[in-house]
Amino acid sequence: MLSGLNAFTEKFLLDIGRLQKRTDRAQEKLTSGLKLTKVSDSPDDVSSLLDSRAGLDSAIQVQQNLTRVKVEVDAGEKALQNGVQLLERARVLGAQGSSNLQTAATRAHLAGELQALLERMVAAASTAVEGRYIFSGDADQIAPYQVDLSTPSGVSAYQGAASTRQVADSSGLLFPVAQSADILFDSATGSENVFLAINGMRRALLAVDNPPNPPDPTIPSIEQALGNLGSAALYLNQRLASYGLTQNRVAEAATAASALELSLRARIASIEEADLAEAATDLGQARIGLDAALQARARTPRRSLFDYLG
Repeated sequence: MLSGLNAFTEKFLLDIGRLQKRTDRAQEKLTSGLKLTKVSDSPDDVSSLLDSRAGLDSAIQVQQNLTRVKVEVDAGEKALQNGVQLLERARVLGAQGSSNLQTAATRAHLAGELQALLERMVAAASTAVEGRYIFSGDADQIAPYQVDLSTPSGVSAYQGAASTRQVADSSGLLFPVAQSADILFDSATGSENVFLAINGMRRALLAVDNPPNPPDPTIPSIEQALGNLGSAALYLNQRLASYGLTQNRVAEAATAASALELSLRARIASIEEADLAEAATDLGQARIGLDAALQARARTPRRSLFDYLG
């Protein structure tokens, strides 16, 4: 209560105060575009707003992670496509070399082409994105293989590591996004080993005219080499298909994260952003009420003690 004031005046001042606060609040909404600027504006909404903002930050981070992963997965898929094409070319060269009508010079030339294909396959296995060898697993600063024709597979031992990299979708679920070159190109199953298949055909063609002495059991016959190329091509196609599935998973996760971001932005806006049309209407009504109250007060008769004296 305001001491020293009659009930009418006290009510008038309280009404003016309420109208002024309403005016100030509407003006603040119009200026800032927000209806929630401090805890006292709407205590019940603060917790929901903080949760939504945290969720939005997480959804944005998930999208950034998936964007980087997409670049790597797309590069991996392209490298495997290239590998499949190289194997198909190796099969053509092997089929040509298997003919009894070929000369030693032709077989040597075909072997040279196969060596070039092997080198290109090693290059595909060494695909790098942003300075990282994507098929080297967790040891992604090291190229997975080097050409080494002194070995049956024509390449060095695997220099990378197992691949444990995973990425989270917007729900927090982790899924793997990479495979290592020792699985893709250097399978422990000999007939599926891409390097061994190509170099095996190269060695088989050279051995026709220059058989090793003593015989080398690691050199396949041309017929065996052709079969190995077919098996390796089938295997690499299967690995390529698995990369396609990973591409789909990444795309789906990115779409879900984008949808979640839009939903959270809408929720945040509904909590903290002001309805400008409503705020403008409220400001106008508050000002009208304030003006009317002041005008009514001004018209109130003012009488002094002398008005009651005869």
